[in-house]
Amino acid sequence: MVFVNLQLKIKEGSQDSFIQELNKLLPETRSFEGCHAVYFGQNQDDPTILEFFSKWDSKEHYEKYILWRQESGVIGDVLSKYGDGEPVWRYFDLLSEF
Repeated sequence: MVFVNLQLKIKEGSQDSFIQELNKLLPETRSFEGCHAVYFGQNQDDPTILEFFSKWDSKEHYEKYILWRQESGVIGDVLSKYGDGEPVWRYFDLLSEF
């Protein structure tokens, strides 16, 4: 099991449009093979920072998902339209669950 954290900085003033667009795309993410959960949040101190937290069977499942999103053009379109900097990915192994 792996947790993935993706942090994006969004162009000032485009947060509402970005959130609306992502809320349409995220159900497909959740239904992708190996995905157990997806959470999408906005930083309270800086609303231009949005983060995704997701739980996957493995890093390989997530990489397969990202490749699918890249090949479909979604990642490039979204980043060119809304992005303000490079995305930051972090991967965490599950150590304990309570």
